[in-house]
Amino acid sequence: MRIVVRNSPAHVLADLDDGDAFALRAWYGNASSGDDEAIALSVIRRVKVMNGWIECDCLEAQHQPLLAPIQQERTFTLRRLTPKDNDPGRHEERPNHALACPFHVDKDASPALIDRGYHLRPPPKSDRSYIDALPAIPDRLADVSGQDPARSSERNDRPSRLGGVLWRMLDRAGTNVIPPLQDGVDFTLANQLSRLRSASRELRVLRTWTLNALLSTWGPDYWNPESRWQQLLATSRGDWPVGLRRTGFMLLFSTSVSTQSVMPASTSRTIDILSKVRQPLRGDPATRRPFLTLLNVDFQDDDEGPVRAVQAYAQPVYNGDTLFPVESGFERDVSHLLLWLQQSLFDAAPELRISIIKPLFAMETPIGLCRPDFVLETAYRDQQPRRLLVEAFAMETEEYRNAKEKTIPRMKHLGPIFAVSPEDLTEANSERTGRRLQAWVVDKIGNG
Repeated sequence: MRIVVRNSPAHVLADLDDGDAFALRAWYGNASSGDDEAIALSVIRRVKVMNGWIECDCLEAQHQPLLAPIQQERTFTLRRLTPKDNDPGRHEERPNHALACPFHVDKDASPALIDRGYHLRPPPKSDRSYIDALPAIPDRLADVSGQDPARSSERNDRPSRLGGVLWRMLDRAGTNVIPPLQDGVDFTLANQLSRLRSASRELRVLRTWTLNALLSTWGPDYWNPESRWQQLLATSRGDWPVGLRRTGFMLLFSTSVSTQSVMPASTSRTIDILSKVRQPLRGDPATRRPFLTLLNVDFQDDDEGPVRAVQAYAQPVYNGDTLFPVESGFERDVSHLLLWLQQSLFDAAPELRISIIKPLFAMETPIGLCRPDFVLETAYRDQQPRRLLVEAFAMETEEYRNAKEKTIPRMKHLGPIFAVSPEDLTEANSERTGRRLQAWVVDKIGNG
């Protein structure tokens, strides 16, 4: 066996000796001693730090099977990299292991535990004042005796923990609300980040440390051990319990992100992320930018530094002035339409107040939870305020339509719904759509 470059297995990083290979196979085959497991853990941690894969040597062929080290919340394990039978872009250079190898993948008819369907499952709003720091570096291997570690039971619609933290900050700061124009709010990136910092003072990572104290909004701080942010993290060292890593956070307006990197607007340098950058999966990835990105960092496995970005959640935003959250490029276009609506009706009826809200958490209805794409809260003179919903119907998959069919009846309990599709915002139809939306809002207010 040997360690090879991740995604480029033709390039060798290091060889594994016979004892290392024996320990890995003994652990995975449930025939290991305590010494074998200690060796296997050491090897997997080493490969993870090197950002590599393990190339097995069980075949007499040009291409050998590959194993990827996985650092879970409390354990380390290996994932077997094999091609999907029905994938047209399958990797022929990822063969299955030899039949006698403990890492051999047995094909069976049982369905994968990962649910790959599209689900609209917004989380309910949390009143927790604490947020999760990174757990201590795992010091044991996963138990593979009862299940295949390659078959995760985690659902793909489970919200990112960092995403949940960021949404709580946005919600507390009111960044997901465009207030009525009558309020004269001046949107700037500095003002919005200041509001988010104020909101982070209400959240705690430890009893003695608020999120704000452990948070930086300036990209260059990542590489500067003398920055106030890193100095505060150094001061906090003695306050972290055994089960948690010393954890810092960065909140960065980012022009772009990739699978494992973030490009902050405040620096020309790129921050590499140890795990994948999570983000909403709606619409064309090329049109999601820019982002408001929340990162958590540690100080390497030995807690001695330098700073290392571990996880990141990238929330698409309308622009860098408002930091108004959206889910996709199409939702950014719908937001533009709603901002035009707000301005046009303000010009026509200065006493009509319209707030534009992007709900971040589920809203309760008599028949279940739902989360509208946008909510317009209107108030005109002494009339009763109205709540109007605007839904962005962008995805055309059957799973998406089925999910919407379940949530639309719930949304109707919250208010009337105006639907917008990509066709409505084409150059040929956008003006007509705007006028139709104007008339619909005026009608709903007038008949409130």
